[in-house]
Amino acid sequence: MLAVLFSLLLTLYLIIPEAIFRTIFGWYVPPRNFIISTAETAYRALIVAILPLALAWTLSWYAPIVKCFPFPVRNGTAQSRRSDYKLIASALYSEDEYKSSKKEFWPAFSRCARRQARLISWYILLIGLEAWLAGWLAANYARFRSLSLYNWLADKFLFSYISPWHPLLTPYMFVGKDTAVQADILCTNGMLYQGIVSQHFARDDGSLSGIFLTEPRRYNRELYIKDREAFEKENEGKKPDKNSYWQAIPSENLYFFADKIFNMNLNFKPPAGRIADREAIRKLLIKVIGQSFSTRNVTITQEKPPQAGA
Repeated sequence: MLAVLFSLLLTLYLIIPEAIFRTIFGWYVPPRNFIISTAETAYRALIVAILPLALAWTLSWYAPIVKCFPFPVRNGTAQSRRSDYKLIASALYSEDEYKSSKKEFWPAFSRCARRQARLISWYILLIGLEAWLAGWLAANYARFRSLSLYNWLADKFLFSYISPWHPLLTPYMFVGKDTAVQADILCTNGMLYQGIVSQHFARDDGSLSGIFLTEPRRYNRELYIKDREAFEKENEGKKPDKNSYWQAIPSENLYFFADKIFNMNLNFKPPAGRIADREAIRKLLIKVIGQSFSTRNVTITQEKPPQAGA
């Protein structure tokens, strides 16, 4: 019986709140997908729960409104509370204790259930507020990254919940949404494509499943090789302009399956006059993606924007 009660409390106080936190956090930033053990689940849930649970517990004991709303309990003194919990613990531990205190058990159980329901109600509310604040802070990394306190919080907590593909494939590291992320994708069949990343998708294990490109173009390598030989003969070894061999694809969005991508180069293109710190970008990607960053077939460059009026 105690094992069942413990599992129920673990679910109510750790597992469900962590799921609520991830859901609300995901309204602002795509959350990381986890395939983890029960111990890891409990650890992450505990990190999320510590502050809201401590605050809800304190408020339910001392705050005038919180300690009686919702689910008020008559005779809600500290002595009565201790007596009820002691009675329930003894009855659940020993069947003889339960039989001897059966009449007192169910009223005490009802009072304790109401206390727990009140505590959980405020606890879940605080979890929601914590998730809202954490999601908002995570979504505004570019705005607050110069603050040392924010960087500490991001390193210790926020980055562990952000999908590693979000800073890679979106202008997450730039203030405003006017920075484009251009992708050069080399497919397994040897074809090279280019376009602006508009959307990406991840599998349950966190790996990339696919990507959408707008303004897609395909590089005509065969024609380039064919023209290069004749061009070199006519121009004393000079090579033709490679950029002229990009051919537009008549499609608003072109989808690529991740298993067909051999290599992907990302080029962040900020608006005129705005250049991001490449070292800051590199450090952020290492923090969010972790050690696996070096093993991915992705390289990062940043193109300098043209000067205004040029």
